[in-house]
Order: sequence, then C-alpha cells, then structure tokens
Amino acid sequence: MSSRFFVALLAVLAMPVWAQGPSFSYAEAGLALYPNFESEPLLGAQVRGSQALNTQWFMFGGLKALTGDIDVTALHGGGGYRYSVDHRTDVWGGLTLEYQDIEVERCRSVMRPGSNFVRSCTSVSSDDTAPGLRGGIRRQLHRDLEIGASARYITGDLDYLGFTGTARYRWQPNVSVLAEADYYDGNFGVIGGLSLRF
Repeated sequence: MSSRFFVALLAVLAMPVWAQGPSFSYAEAGLALYPNFESEPLLGAQVRGSQALNTQWFMFGGLKALTGDIDVTALHGGGGYRYSVDHRTDVWGGLTLEYQDIEVERCRSVMRPGSNFVRSCTSVSSDDTAPGLRGGIRRQLHRDLEIGASARYITGDLDYLGFTGTARYRWQPNVSVLAEADYYDGNFGVIGGLSLRF
C-alpha cells in the first residue's frame, strides 16, 4: 500500500513537468530569408495564426511576403482537423484556399555609342488563386520544446510542393521562440520569430 501511495505522490508532483499537447490556438510572426530563391536572395516576413474551434477542428491562415529581384506574396486560409496520437503528439490536415503572386524584374545593361551604359528593366507578374492541401505532425517533447514537420501541396497555375520543419522553444509562459526550415518549391529558406499561444 505504501509503494502505491509513493508512486501516486510522485506522479502528482511531476505533473507540472509533463508536457501538454500542442496548442492549435496561436499567432506567429517572423523574418524569412531565402538565400537562393530562383538564384536570387529574398528577405521578408511571415505571419500566421490558428484558432481551435473545439478539440478536433481548427481554422488557420497565413501570409508570407518576400522581396528582392523577385517579389513573392503567398496568402492562405482554411480549416483543418487534428487527431491526437497520444497526449503529446498530434497529426493534422487541412484544406485551404491559396493566393500567390510572383513578380520578377529582369534588368540588362546595354552599351550605347559613346561608351554610355543604359539599364533597361522589365517586370513580369503572375498570380493565381487555387485550393491547397496541408498536413503534418506536431510533438511536444517536453514542457518547453515542441517540434513539428508539415507538407503542403498547392494546385493551380503556380502549383508546387513544399515542406517545413518547425521548432518552438518556450521563452515565457505563453511566448515561444520560433525557428523554421522551409523548402518552398525547390528553394530553401529559414524563418525566425515569436509564437504567442492563447
């Protein structure tokens, strides 16, 4: 009897250290760097959020804006479903509506008679709105660290397949430091920022 009491007491005392499952109610913002996006360095920002509707269903969306010789704007919003594998691990999937706009500026210098260079630039833009499919897995390793991986397939004229690896380290009770590696249509990027859980 005393050993059962001792085990129960240890379990109660250890509860604050145990990890809870990942939250699907959060807002995030960060800086994004893609050092070689179609052979051009791009810098920009990413914001996204999610709101749990109940224990399984949630809404989510985000915006990524990158700039350089190529300007990329990617906006998505939709709904998803989460399935708890255990008390610390969730798999999720969702359908989205995706808007993408890509603008490319091409410049060339032409030598004119008299050794004068003239720079000529043209801009080409393409945008599309199409459905997308996103999904992934999130695991709370312990109270302060969550890791995850996700994939996205975007259809339409600007269709692509992307992958993301994410880590969130708790800095304050509801604020985590966000670090992310992203593979966007064949282009590698990194994102760093903050995640606010509510």
